[in-house]
Amino acid sequence: MNGIDISVIIPVKNGQRYLKSVLEAVFSQEINAKFEVIIVDSGSTDKTLNIIMQYQLTHYRIRETEFNHGLTRNFAISKSQGKYIILMNSDAIPYNNRWMERLVSNLECDQRAAGVYSRQVPHKESHPLTQVRVNRFFTSSKTRRESQIDKIDDYEKLSPREKHRFCNFDNVSSCIRRDVWDKIPFPKTDFAEDLEWSESVLRAGHKIIYEPDSIVYHSHDFSIFDWYKKNRVNFNKLASLFGLNNINNIYRLLAFFFIYTFRDIYFLYKDKRSFTAILSNIHLIPLYSFSGALGQYIGAKEAFHFK
Repeated sequence: MNGIDISVIIPVKNGQRYLKSVLEAVFSQEINAKFEVIIVDSGSTDKTLNIIMQYQLTHYRIRETEFNHGLTRNFAISKSQGKYIILMNSDAIPYNNRWMERLVSNLECDQRAAGVYSRQVPHKESHPLTQVRVNRFFTSSKTRRESQIDKIDDYEKLSPREKHRFCNFDNVSSCIRRDVWDKIPFPKTDFAEDLEWSESVLRAGHKIIYEPDSIVYHSHDFSIFDWYKKNRVNFNKLASLFGLNNINNIYRLLAFFFIYTFRDIYFLYKDKRSFTAILSNIHLIPLYSFSGALGQYIGAKEAFHFK
């Protein structure tokens, strides 16, 4: 393997905002292993390439139209040498210099583990509503989790939401075992290649681990329309994979609109935001709540319609 223990894979397009901070943190890791960094750029038009040239790494360029969440990662992995493959987004900044070690150690200690993924915390400068949302995701928990299917019948009896949580995996920051990827590469898909891969390796008898001591800063300040699109795509995939369909009629759409609205107000208050911050965002909360609920409703409806 030419002495390379770990390969860090970073797909990027127009990533100048965070990429330098990401690479500085990656190259500052404290780990007793040799690692390489491979970047695949899909048509950046900003200063991304200038940033890349400042570091000792390997990079490839593909056309924007060639990018695919699963196949592009497969391409990069095929060019890598490491026994362990770390996959990360170009805006996921390692929280400290033990981020990498915390990921890899899980695979070194447990041969049954196919993949491990990190905890995510919002960027410090992110919008208060963004911070509230990120801190509710599966990837915000401080509790370590392991998933492994002992009996397939028991797995099949889980509810759609339980299956989603059981199979959760996130390539925003993850580490996978190369020999497992050799047999089960990422699928060709425009979204959630990590979730599809996780279910496949779990069904094959492997284990997935969530490691909250490996942390990255990662969040997006979505516009109201982009929050709708994010939920639409996400719940289309969740409905397709697991049959998840929380909002399946207009009445539930309205119910979840109110639930999400009051929940965000409560979490803003609980998160000890200032009274001024709450007042300045109060008008946005129902707009984001409705756009998110509508995206979930439309996405799942489309998935079931085209099955």
